[in-house]
Amino acid sequence: MPRHGENIYKRKDGRWEARYVKAINIDGSKKYGSVYGKSYAEAKDKQQYCLIHPTTTQNVFNYTVKSILFEWLETSKNHIKHSTYIKYENIIKTHYEDSIGRIFIRLVNTKNIQQFTDYLLDKSISKNTVNNILIVLGMGFEYAKEEYGIVCPKVHLLKSEHDEMDVLSESEQQDLMNHLLKNTDIYDFAILLALYTGLRIGELCALQWGEIFNGRIYVSKTMQRIRMNSGKTEVVVTPPKTDKSNRCVPIPSFLLPIVERFKMQSGYVIRQDNGKFVEPRLMQIKFSQRIKAYGIRQTHFHTLRHTFATRCIESGMDAKTLSEILGHSDVKTTLNKYVHSSFELKQTSIDKLPFDYAI
Repeated sequence: MPRHGENIYKRKDGRWEARYVKAINIDGSKKYGSVYGKSYAEAKDKQQYCLIHPTTTQNVFNYTVKSILFEWLETSKNHIKHSTYIKYENIIKTHYEDSIGRIFIRLVNTKNIQQFTDYLLDKSISKNTVNNILIVLGMGFEYAKEEYGIVCPKVHLLKSEHDEMDVLSESEQQDLMNHLLKNTDIYDFAILLALYTGLRIGELCALQWGEIFNGRIYVSKTMQRIRMNSGKTEVVVTPPKTDKSNRCVPIPSFLLPIVERFKMQSGYVIRQDNGKFVEPRLMQIKFSQRIKAYGIRQTHFHTLRHTFATRCIESGMDAKTLSEILGHSDVKTTLNKYVHSSFELKQTSIDKLPFDYAI
């Protein structure tokens, strides 16, 4: 029920919503906004603050796209990971200084967005990166609509061209294994773990010995290098990609003796001779050096994860189980992105079709 005369309501989700006059148009008409609180008192306090800090749409209409994006980002600061915040901040600083970033938010049209998209593509930026830049624009537009009632055109992403993920063939995997099991060092060990557990490179680098026991790996964080406000990059350890990425991964029995050989009381599992962690960039370099030395075609470390997923499906693992091991939010991601059926598997599956007729 609303509190009489105060425009404060108890919502179905349990929160309190308080409405206030957010902006006054030039013609005198009013636009209303809402603030939310866990209690009536919290919502009322926020409402009162907004009432004594009025704005006008005339001021809002002077906002540029870039200024809206920075304001949106600041309001999102406490709701996104720090690494995500830095990523978005770099996108705004790098790609919105010119072009569409200087246009007043109230004047943006579909043609501006298309020109901006073409401008990015002309700079030979990949489609995935262009889409990331456009996603930020879309979120900024949503903020402008919710906060100031400014309706912007819909942002359409580029159609993705889903290239077939790279996977090691069975013979390539066997060649790699033959080399990894000879005089195995810490980097060979890392490659083995990734190939037979499907861990992401950041998860592998962040893994500590206290998170491996009873033949299981408990994944709870990831390591990545991000660009800070100073312009320099730093290696940080953060929660993993999604909530589903917090998971328990079984270690194949044949790998357990190798795990025991490298096991230490504490510290990072993959470490340098001086005891320091191995960051993902260095791990990728070491991987590239090894497969070159082993005479195996050049590919990315993430190919090990794709290969793991493919071998699991080929060996008969159901997609739900694999999805949980990989830490995906849903089975569809596992099937569409990480599972690549070999021709041999297709042939075997076809040959299993029932046929009881004489030819």
